[in-house]
Amino acid sequence: MLLGLEIEIWWLLVLLIVAPTVIIAVLNLIFRKRGGIGVGWGGVLFVVAATVVGWLLIFDKVRF
Repeated sequence: MLLGLEIEIWWLLVLLIVAPTVIIAVLNLIFRKRGGIGVGWGGVLFVVAATVVGWLLIFDKVRF
């Protein structure tokens, strides 16, 4: 693999992990007076956020 392509793949992986984690952390801060969001809902929201970020990255590469 080319070095540039490896770096791009790492950035994509970082975005797919960091962006949903930040979203869940912000939601926990917003709802902290109510005990935050539950573990189950956190997992569901993480998967949904990772899917959305994945689709946005794909659309960015395809550029419809």
